[in-house]
Amino acid sequence: MDKIAGKLFVSIAAAVIIVGALLSSAYYAVEQGDRAVVLRFGEIQSVSEPGLHFKIPVIDDIRTITVRTVKLSQKLEAYSKDAQAVDIALSINYQIKPSEVGKIYSQYGMSYAESVIIPRVNAIPKDVIGKEAAVNIVQNRGSIAKIIQDDMIAFFDQHGFVVESINIEDISFSDSYEQSVEARMQAEVEVEKVRQNLERERLNAEMVRVKAQGAADANVAQAKAEAEAKILIGKAEAETKVIIGKAEATAIEAKAAALAKNPSLVKLIEAERWNGELPATMIPNSAIPIISGASGK
Repeated sequence: MDKIAGKLFVSIAAAVIIVGALLSSAYYAVEQGDRAVVLRFGEIQSVSEPGLHFKIPVIDDIRTITVRTVKLSQKLEAYSKDAQAVDIALSINYQIKPSEVGKIYSQYGMSYAESVIIPRVNAIPKDVIGKEAAVNIVQNRGSIAKIIQDDMIAFFDQHGFVVESINIEDISFSDSYEQSVEARMQAEVEVEKVRQNLERERLNAEMVRVKAQGAADANVAQAKAEAEAKILIGKAEAETKVIIGKAEATAIEAKAAALAKNPSLVKLIEAERWNGELPATMIPNSAIPIISGASGK
């Protein structure tokens, strides 16, 4: 009897334990900042928000995934378009979009970081660096870093992740290459200075030429004006002489006509112009011109 009672007690105790275990496995808690993927025979049934939830014991299984911000730091080596080795150090802060937890788990399981985050964080900088010549990378580190950031943000956004920040801590080459690039840049600066000086001298020479051409054009214009003025003056003088000549000829003709009509006018003019003196020498028995003219009258 005692043995039977003992076995019954053990059975009841075992049943209680089993029921307690089943009851304890019938609920689960999700912490703030996490999401729980509920699996039933390996198939996703739902994604639970933070709080207390119930599940079917034994049948349902829980996978907890954080949606908190995760920081990943990477150091990697890439190669430029012209095969120069580039060392890159970067860090990325990211988190899973809560609405994409089920999709991410179905695609990558719990190893999503190893499956997609780390490979893309390594691959995107290499892709960007591989499209650029080393000298362009050295001269434009800021813009190269911006391209890497933009490409990462775009990729992760399409795959269910939010990139909060990306910090490109370093993009560097070997010391010897950095020095050679610096020397090349200095040489280019000197060449640019020489080119600018030559351009300035060319502009100065052009200004002198234009000024000289302007002065020459002004002199030519002045000489042309003076020549034209002389020509005009000569024409005016010639025309004046012609007019005077015509006037004198007209006067002579008028005078001749007057004398022809009035012959005694010549004697009158002679008398008016005689000063009363006789000629110093005279032909014997000749007549005095003025007197004879007067007596003939």
